[in-house]
Amino acid sequence: MRGSGYFLTVIILLFFFSCTREEQTKSSRTPTEKNSLSDEFNHIINRVNNIDSLYYLTDKYERELIKKKASPQTLARFYQKAAGKFYVHSKYEISKEYFQKSEQAYQKAGDTLMTIKMRGNQAVLLDLQGHYQEAVKIFLDIAAYFKKNNDTLPLAYAYSNIGVIYEELKNPEKAIAYGKKALELKRKAGDTLHMASNLNNIGVNYDELLNNPDSAIYYYQQAFIIYKKFNKVDNYATVLNNLGRMYLEKEEYQKAAASFNEAFQIFDSLEMVNDKAAVLRNQGELLFYQGKINPALDKMQQAYKLYKESGASQGLLETTGLLSKIYMAEGNYGNAANMLQQYNNLKDTLLNTETRTIIAEMETKYQVKEKNNIIRMLQLQDQLHTKQIRIQTLFITFLIIVFLLSAVLYFSHHKRTTLKQQKLRLELQNYLLRMNEMQNKLENQKEDCGKHSGMEQLEKFNLSKQEMKVINLIAEGYKNAEIAEKLFISQNTVKTHIKNIYSKLDVKNRVEALKKVNAS
Repeated sequence: MRGSGYFLTVIILLFFFSCTREEQTKSSRTPTEKNSLSDEFNHIINRVNNIDSLYYLTDKYERELIKKKASPQTLARFYQKAAGKFYVHSKYEISKEYFQKSEQAYQKAGDTLMTIKMRGNQAVLLDLQGHYQEAVKIFLDIAAYFKKNNDTLPLAYAYSNIGVIYEELKNPEKAIAYGKKALELKRKAGDTLHMASNLNNIGVNYDELLNNPDSAIYYYQQAFIIYKKFNKVDNYATVLNNLGRMYLEKEEYQKAAASFNEAFQIFDSLEMVNDKAAVLRNQGELLFYQGKINPALDKMQQAYKLYKESGASQGLLETTGLLSKIYMAEGNYGNAANMLQQYNNLKDTLLNTETRTIIAEMETKYQVKEKNNIIRMLQLQDQLHTKQIRIQTLFITFLIIVFLLSAVLYFSHHKRTTLKQQKLRLELQNYLLRMNEMQNKLENQKEDCGKHSGMEQLEKFNLSKQEMKVINLIAEGYKNAEIAEKLFISQNTVKTHIKNIYSKLDVKNRVEALKKVNAS
C-alpha cells in the first residue's frame, strides 16, 4: 500500500541528483574531451545489459582513464554514468561506491553543486539498503547546504526523503514534520505535482503508524486530487487503493468497494500485475469482512495466482495468510492447513533470502574494497616510478652509513671489551697470588706460634670472638657459604661480620684485611 508513493519519492530524488547539466557540459567540452575514453564508454555502456560485461567494461575504462591522467571532471562524469548503470541493475553497494568516487572527483574539480548531488545519490542508496541513520545524516547535511543557498526545490526534496526515512524508522512525528516542511516549500515554488507524493506519504504515517484513519483519508484525498488533475493515473490509482483501505477500516464498505473497483480498473488497463493483485487481495478482505465467503475466496485466489506468477514473495505471503483464514471460516480445514504451511514456508524463505542478501552485500563490499585498493596502487605507480632511482640511491647510501657506523661501534666495543677482560684477568691473577701468599704465611704462623697466638694478635683490633673466627677462616681460604656452614650461621650474618671487620681494620677488601693482619 505504501510502497508506490515511497518509490516515487526516491526515483524523483535520484533523477534530480543524477542530472548532468548536459547543456552546460556540451558547451564547455573541448574537441579532445568529446572523443575521450569517457565518451567512448558512454556510447558503449548504453547498449550493455549483461552485468558481467558491465563489470568488465567499467573496470577496463576506469584503469585507462587513470593511466591517461584524465581530468577530475571527466572522471567524475565517468563514475556518475557507471553508478547509474549499476543502480539500474540493483547493485546498490557498487553504485554507491561509484557515486562516492564521482563526488570526490567533482570536489577535486571544484564543482560544489555536483558534489552535493552525488552525496544525495549515496544517501538514496543507503536508504534503499536499509542504512537509515547514515542516509538521514547525509540528507541533513545536504538540506543545510541548500537552505544556506536558498535553493528551495532541492531543499524540499531533501526534506521529503528525510521524512520517508523517519517513516521507515517508525518515527511518525518526525516523518510528518519533514513531510510538511517539504510540502510547504513545494507549494511556495509552485511544484504542485510533486506535492502529491508528500501528501500521500503523510497519509501513510497517519494510516500505518498512528492508526488515525480520518487524518490519513484527508491527506490521501488531497494527493488524489492533484494526481487526477495532472492525469497521473497510476499514482492516483495507488492513492485510491490506500483510501479503500481506510474506508475498510472505518467499516464504510460501500466507499471502500468503490475505491477498490476504480483502482483495479486502472491497474488492469495498465497491466500493473502486482498492483492489481494488491487490489484483489484488498477486495477479498472487504468481502470477507462482509461475510461473503465465496466471493472473498475467489478474489483471494486471483490475487494468489497473480503474485505467484510475478514472484512477488511479500504479496504472496500476505495473501496466503488471509486465504488460510478464509478457508478456516469456510470450514475447509485441509486447505486452511495447506495455506498455513505455505505461509510458514514463504516466511522462512524470505528470511533466508534476506540473509543471503546480507551476505552478498558483504561480499560486494569486500570486492569493491579490493578493487579500490588496486586502483589506488595504479595511481601510485607513476609516482613511484619517477622516484624509484632516487629512493634506491638514498636507501643504498643509508645502508652504507649504517654499515660503517655499525662496524665502528662493533670494533670500538670489541676493543673496550677485550681490554676490560684482560684487566679483570690480571686483577684475578693478582688476587689469587696474594691469597696464596697470605695462606702460606698463615700456615707458617700457625706452625710457629699456634692458633692461640694468632687470635691474640687480632685482639688489638678490638675484634669480637666471632669476627676473629671469621677472619681466620677467610685467611684459610674459605668462602662465605663455607664459613656460614662451619660456624652454623647464615650467609647474611657472615657478610655482617666481614663488614664489621673491614670497618675495624679500616680496609676495603679481604686482601687488604689479610695484609693488615699479617703486618701486625
